[in-house]
Amino acid sequence: MKAESFIGLRYLWNSRRTRFLSVITLICILGIAIGVAALISVQSIMDGLQNKMRATVLGAKTHALVTTESGKLEDYAPKMEKLAANHEIAGVTPVISRDVIISVSDELNGLVINGIDPKTVGNAMLFPQQITKGSMNCLISPDNCPEIIEKKKSIQEFTGRKTDEIKSDNLPGIAIGVELAKYYGIGIGDKVKIISPTGEMGMAGPKTQIKTFVVSAIFFSSLYEYDFNYAYITLENAQNFFSMGESVDHLGIKLKDMKRVDEAEKAILADLGGGTVVKNWRDMNKPLFSALEMEKIVWFLIIGFIALVASFNIVSALIMLVMGKKEEIAILRAAGYSAKSVMKIFMLDGIIIGFFGTFLGALAGTIICIILSDMPVKVAQDVYYIEKIPVDMSPLTFIVAIAGSLILTVIAAVYPGKKAAKLSPAEALRQD
Repeated sequence: MKAESFIGLRYLWNSRRTRFLSVITLICILGIAIGVAALISVQSIMDGLQNKMRATVLGAKTHALVTTESGKLEDYAPKMEKLAANHEIAGVTPVISRDVIISVSDELNGLVINGIDPKTVGNAMLFPQQITKGSMNCLISPDNCPEIIEKKKSIQEFTGRKTDEIKSDNLPGIAIGVELAKYYGIGIGDKVKIISPTGEMGMAGPKTQIKTFVVSAIFFSSLYEYDFNYAYITLENAQNFFSMGESVDHLGIKLKDMKRVDEAEKAILADLGGGTVVKNWRDMNKPLFSALEMEKIVWFLIIGFIALVASFNIVSALIMLVMGKKEEIAILRAAGYSAKSVMKIFMLDGIIIGFFGTFLGALAGTIICIILSDMPVKVAQDVYYIEKIPVDMSPLTFIVAIAGSLILTVIAAVYPGKKAAKLSPAEALRQD
């Protein structure tokens, strides 16, 4: 071991006269550890929240929408084939999306209704996996749905009618979210009215379309907004209800890698040519994801100041160490140690404090994240559902936190080291 390293280590865990400095050393290490642990745990929670929100939102919607400048796709089958062959695209499905009004017991609410193709919707959306009651088969053919048949039987038994008198209502099915079902107190087999203010053109303008649907499925998307404001019907029923013939509003696209959205957009435009309009997930959800990203940056800066304050503790501790070691420094200089060697001693002390503080902080941050990831919690139910604290321990978060902490501690050790190096032996020993 070099002499500088030996002396530096002795100074950290000090001697009989200035044992107080060893307590300061522990406080500095603890301060760095708290800063690093807080930075890692908070950033991991923010990453987890952002990823959960992104997965939820993009599960309820598609990664991209493809339509024309007129907002309607007439002959979409060839376009689907081209897009399905694109190496950037994982799935394609036709979608009709309109704003309507839902009426239950004469109470009205706004609703976004989506006409989906049962055969291809699972390739581009998570909707089939989100169904908690009923099924896709019930949505396609409500009269053959076991849950609806069972409800009809129970109603007829309650009213005293014979069960063999069950007749087909021949009503189209609709899937609604759990929050909308809870709000109206309805379930599988109940009927709702859907009102579209823009139907077929008449003499006085668009005719209002009103149609009765039977609830055939209930879904849970983990996002309150969608579970209350979204509903799904089959593409065929949507085309009939909105008088669209064989056309659709757009093609929903699922990307193999949603981060390559720009490359995918260029590939789509190249495949389909002019007149094609592409909207990607960043454009459709820009306010939400921008707010989450800004919140993440703000928290990073706030928690980062904890580590910055801890690094200033290192400065003060090392300056106290230098002031308490004036005589020893003077003796070292008189014995032939250069200013550079003296500076190394105190720089080494700062680096050791920073290293151990960072190591303990990274370890504590990891333990905190593991504990929090299994901790049940329910917050912000009017925005999204969180049953457990979302934690995503990204390697980048650890790299930034550890590297930033080490850099700050090295910088913090420079000034005390220079101050010790500039100390004059004559001035220090004048009073002795």
